[in-house]
Amino acid sequence: MNKMNRNMRRAAQKNGERLQALPWNDFVDVTEMSHERHVLLGGTTERLPDKVFQNNKYIVQCFLGRTKLGIPVTKAMIRRSDAQPLRSWQEMQRIKNEVFGEEAEAFEMYPKVSELTDVANLYWMWVIDSTIERGVIDG
Repeated sequence: MNKMNRNMRRAAQKNGERLQALPWNDFVDVTEMSHERHVLLGGTTERLPDKVFQNNKYIVQCFLGRTKLGIPVTKAMIRRSDAQPLRSWQEMQRIKNEVFGEEAEAFEMYPKVSELTDVANLYWMWVIDSTIERGVIDG
């Protein structure tokens, strides 16, 4: 269970709003720091992301897996640093290009209602070519 209290959430959102006002910067690999923070806040290590990338505007958590048809993919969970909704195709394309490479192909899927989980402004991208450009995960 995440033990982030109300004051911590407010501080994180305020920091995210400040970061959103800055020009877009490069994504960096923050996997180790992210895993440490997750455990520090009381989370389990049962299903941590395989890789985590972050810039001032977005956080991308990458999970290696397979589709229901058995196709290997990287499932990328994307959220804004200020937790606000994201609805810009151009920014999703830019994230895909910068994290997975310009020639990687990805898709979004909209689930059937019985499988819908909608508790936050999180967006999922399934990357068919699951090689992360920085060479740290090979699919």
